[in-house]
Amino acid sequence: MPDELLAEVDAEAGRLGSTRSSVLRGFADAALRKRRADRAAAMRVLLKDVSPHGGKAAELVKASRPSR
Repeated sequence: MPDELLAEVDAEAGRLGSTRSSVLRGFADAALRKRRADRAAAMRVLLKDVSPHGGKAAELVKASRPSR
């Protein structure tokens, strides 16, 4: 980790009266939660116009195939 970044983490720990480890754990937790939320939002956008198939998608595909 670059010294400048580590100094910022240490300064944040000092402001919070906490440890470096606790600050890094908090940052990691926040970043991972944001990533999950961003992915969920992206999935909602991708799926907003999807129509439900009622669990019969395979049957619908088979029915649309030409007969042999």
